[in-house]
Amino acid sequence: MTVSDSCLVLCTCPDEASASEIATAAVEQKRAACVSIVPGLTSVYSWQGKVEKDREVQLLIKTTRSNTDALYKLVLSLHPYDEPEWLIIDVAGGSTTYLNWIKSSTT
Repeated sequence: MTVSDSCLVLCTCPDEASASEIATAAVEQKRAACVSIVPGLTSVYSWQGKVEKDREVQLLIKTTRSNTDALYKLVLSLHPYDEPEWLIIDVAGGSTTYLNWIKSSTT
């Protein structure tokens, strides 16, 4: 195992169509090595003073720290939400082969 600049970005979408569009663009533009689309999520959250409950789709975006700014701009350009979820989780370590693949698959 090795330490790298890889990270996991969490981003929710309202439906599979928008999730697929964002995931495809991120990989095609080499801002992400892989995006896992996880349907069937229910989110309960506070928004503009009210508690909301919505069905959503979770994106698990595997990328590098150096790509997160450009990736965020890409997501904002395609995302239907005013303020999409955007959480960056640094990867403490992992398979050397997998982490090298993430790095080589992104610009």
